[in-house]
Amino acid sequence: LPDAAQWAVACERATGVPADLTIAQWAVESGWGRHEPGNNCFGIKAYAGCYGVQLLETAEVINGARRTVNQEFATFPTLGACFEKHAELISQGSPYRSVWKSYETTKDLRAFVVGVARIYATAPNYAQTLLAVMAMPEVTSALTSARPEVS
Repeated sequence: LPDAAQWAVACERATGVPADLTIAQWAVESGWGRHEPGNNCFGIKAYAGCYGVQLLETAEVINGARRTVNQEFATFPTLGACFEKHAELISQGSPYRSVWKSYETTKDLRAFVVGVARIYATAPNYAQTLLAVMAMPEVTSALTSARPEVS
């Protein structure tokens, strides 16, 4: 958790993507760091020009039913590179454009998480899961420790 928090905060400083969202997605998508195949801790699908591609089995909710499917996911040279790509996707990716613009204006973190969740995952309770993780004392503590002191 401390390393993930450091990466999340570094990406927050670089892009503005809230570390709270990033760390929650890391926790949910990687099982708190236990499942990071190919240094992919966010379940980022393969994309043009990615470092590498791996075929993995994943669960998706399709038409309300949970199904297991094989999909191509990106690989990354380092875990840090995956955090950077996640921040880039959220702050610059066209699917998130309207949600990002709204967040930049309002700084409404809860609305941002809900908006991102609708796009990012097929799980029906994804937003609620992220918000619950964000509120966990160990998560808030890790982020507090990772953020530089304000003088």
